[in-house]
Amino acid sequence: MSPGSTEDGEPVLQPDTMQWNNSGWTEKPWSAPHLAPLFTELTSAKTAPSWARRAVKIIHRYTREHGEPPTFRELFTELAAQDPDYADHEEAWSSRAVRSLVMVHWRRQGWVRYRTETRTLRSGPTANGDLFPATRPPRREGARREAPRER
Repeated sequence: MSPGSTEDGEPVLQPDTMQWNNSGWTEKPWSAPHLAPLFTELTSAKTAPSWARRAVKIIHRYTREHGEPPTFRELFTELAAQDPDYADHEEAWSSRAVRSLVMVHWRRQGWVRYRTETRTLRSGPTANGDLFPATRPPRREGARREAPRER
């Protein structure tokens, strides 16, 4: 019998360190000491917008260069290269749990959009409004549009 499993080989849930997902047992990034600092940095109200903007720029560049959007792993590999504390966060950058939960957070905040299929990652409405502001000034409320004049 292996440690951490029952007699029939089923894994044992360790409180506050493990969680079940469809692909198996993974650590919770918000409570695992080696994952929490990066997870917190990527999802906190103070620093998340900066990281999300970087991610959106990478998504746009990658899509333009390769003709399709990046996967979460490809995106996070490029983001990791921009982390000045990469040596301290190396394991967290490669964690599937961190990638997935950060992307869910950024999706809820409107920075990114994606479907369950791979390579469907796009910028979201928050990013589009922030990075690509409208070029025309908004119309005044109640203002009427003038009909084109005939010559």
